[in-house]
Amino acid sequence: MPRKERITEIESLRGIAFAAVVLQHSIAHYSIVPETRLEDGVLLAILLMLSKFAVPLFIFITGMVLFYNTGDKLHYGTFMRKRVNDVIVPYLIWSLIYFTLAPRGWAGFGWNDIPDLGLKLITGKTTSHFWYIIMLIQFYLLFPLFLRAIRYVYNRYEAKGRLIALLISGLVYLVLADQLRNIAKFMEWLNIPVLTDAFTTYADRNFIYFFIYFVLGAAAGLSVQHWNEWIHRLRWVYWLVFIVLGLRFTYLLMLEFQKPEGIKITFYTVSLIRPDMALFLIASIMVMYQLAGKLRNLRAVRLLGWIGGVSYGGYLMHMLMLRYSYIPDELFYVAMGWNPVVRMIITWLLALALSCVLTWLISRVSWGKWIVGAVPKSVHNK
Repeated sequence: MPRKERITEIESLRGIAFAAVVLQHSIAHYSIVPETRLEDGVLLAILLMLSKFAVPLFIFITGMVLFYNTGDKLHYGTFMRKRVNDVIVPYLIWSLIYFTLAPRGWAGFGWNDIPDLGLKLITGKTTSHFWYIIMLIQFYLLFPLFLRAIRYVYNRYEAKGRLIALLISGLVYLVLADQLRNIAKFMEWLNIPVLTDAFTTYADRNFIYFFIYFVLGAAAGLSVQHWNEWIHRLRWVYWLVFIVLGLRFTYLLMLEFQKPEGIKITFYTVSLIRPDMALFLIASIMVMYQLAGKLRNLRAVRLLGWIGGVSYGGYLMHMLMLRYSYIPDELFYVAMGWNPVVRMIITWLLALALSCVLTWLISRVSWGKWIVGAVPKSVHNK
């Protein structure tokens, strides 16, 4: 891929997206601790909605960077070799680490268990957050098809035609998200090996249910100037959607908390794959992009850029870092009577710091890229 001028917003957005991922998983833990009351649940719900954009934003960034950097010809072998080295190998290593640390781990593991382990590696089931890596790999594998189709539209039509094509893609996605359960029932009836599972058991990691964020990123990457113009022109629209739907989902979560047996903090209502959530997430991506573009504080920009540079390795290990971050919570915070939301924020910042620093340290050794992926040279100098 030919080198082009860096899109400064992307560096900050990666850092924002990773911080939001760690925040979401911290919220999930503290939503179920015994000390969490309704008022704490409301605060957690607000923070969750403010960070819900994390994975869609990562997908958007991937699409934008790939289409921005890819020249007239894609050397698919070189492209995939880099993804194997930088993404898949570290993923496999960390999958085995999480498998080793699981309650059963390798205890009693035999030849008969190899197919089950293989299935877990292929589907990202060794730990809860690896579903995203499996979905990301699908975009890499199918990138030539996306590239050909989107470039065809880009080269054949002017700005108006491209916008119509993007809107049609959005409508198709909204229909797919709305029909998620009916599609699953139909695929169960067809009972096609592998394909049925992709739309039922593993629908949450099927790229088809996330393609709109990749396509939106592709549109932005192919015409950064036009994208920036639309970010400015539509600011009142996407901010309104972001605020109104954000408040609506927060209200729906409060209703969800009210169970027949009493108050219980759960977040099933805000599944990523639903039409109204897609609209909220697209608006969220545009909001974050605008905020990243307006960020002028040099220290904040450098910090977010540094976090973004180590975000892949950090993503792989952050669930493990969260486990260690819960230790001082159990030993000290509870005994000190601290509010669960305060404990959550401290744990989030600690896990985020541990993930970033450990990734940075590992990346500095010669074999580090096999563990945490490629870390930009600029990150090592910060």
